[in-house]
Amino acid sequence: TAAPARAAAPRRGQGRPTAPREALPLQPAAPSAGTDLPRLYAQVNPGVVSLGVEQTVDFMGQQVPQRGTGSGFVYDDRHIVTNNHVAGDAEGIEVIFYDGQHRTGTVVGADAYSDLAVVRVDDMPDSARALPLVADFASLQVGQPVVAIGNPFGHANSMTYGIISALGRTISAGLEQVTQFGIPQTIQTDAAINPGNSGGPLLDLTGQVIGINAQINTVSVEPGSGTPANSGVGFAIPSSIVAQVVPVLIRDGRYEWSYLGVAGLSQERFTVEVAAANNLAESRGAYILQVRPDGPSVNVLRGANNAVQTEGEGDASPIPVGGDVVVAIDGQPIDSFDDLLTYISLQTRPGQAVRLTILRDGREQEVEVTVARRPQG
Repeated sequence: TAAPARAAAPRRGQGRPTAPREALPLQPAAPSAGTDLPRLYAQVNPGVVSLGVEQTVDFMGQQVPQRGTGSGFVYDDRHIVTNNHVAGDAEGIEVIFYDGQHRTGTVVGADAYSDLAVVRVDDMPDSARALPLVADFASLQVGQPVVAIGNPFGHANSMTYGIISALGRTISAGLEQVTQFGIPQTIQTDAAINPGNSGGPLLDLTGQVIGINAQINTVSVEPGSGTPANSGVGFAIPSSIVAQVVPVLIRDGRYEWSYLGVAGLSQERFTVEVAAANNLAESRGAYILQVRPDGPSVNVLRGANNAVQTEGEGDASPIPVGGDVVVAIDGQPIDSFDDLLTYISLQTRPGQAVRLTILRDGREQEVEVTVARRPQG
């Protein structure tokens, strides 16, 4: 959702705090005080930046220059965090701070699989402030109010308000070469996110970053215009992944993900009909559709070896049969394929052995797999 337009620099002094800078996370001004959104904005806005990105793109076989815009937030005294799809292929980056100061940035690390990138600014303005990641990601709740700040359509330092609509979504990394992998633990929000918001923070009302705004389900501004706009369904990469990936990107420039080498059924497709066809008591667990022939699970896990056609309409989807169902990993229950993906992504490192409890041919058994390094490209 990076916008192909030049960033509109905020006016000098726009968004400056009207009160002395307070420590983050913010504490209630009084025990009975409600949410003070102007106070929140004044305190966190100095940590949000607009990005102008220069890159070369392929257009009808020709390499042409293109300038796009996006958002980011100040991670520490030298680094900005944004999306890989905003800055990962940048040939030049202009960082515009809330008070109108401009700096040149350099990408020091990027990861397509988490859609995260880190931009270094060697002369960070004194007026900028780092924004903290939420201390307890597990404490987030559906219905919790949140704000998004960014650069939608080039309108810098814009804040929108909404709630957490859902937790634990899995979204595609959004790039053709990595569409077989997903980003787990994603936050869904109805706070307005539009082109140019990508890379900006999603914050709780204490000023802690809970996610990085990354994707939207789009509608057109007007029929036939093709211009994407907010539809009330936006997604943010969770701060749990930011905390895991960003320090490694700063240190090494890249991040290596664990890889089990399997494809599975989504929770929506693991229906009671699939369970019945596989002689399962319930549709719970990670159903293995396919085992990659060059992956670490070959000869250990078994994918579906057949399919039966459902009764009824001829275009009904075939039901897979014969695949293993992972119901636990290292003793932790697994309710869906997303659960398996989340555990492998966030709880393991390449070369680590994991113990899988599986259902095969109606019987429970345990197998061990040593996860590998996720293939590049």
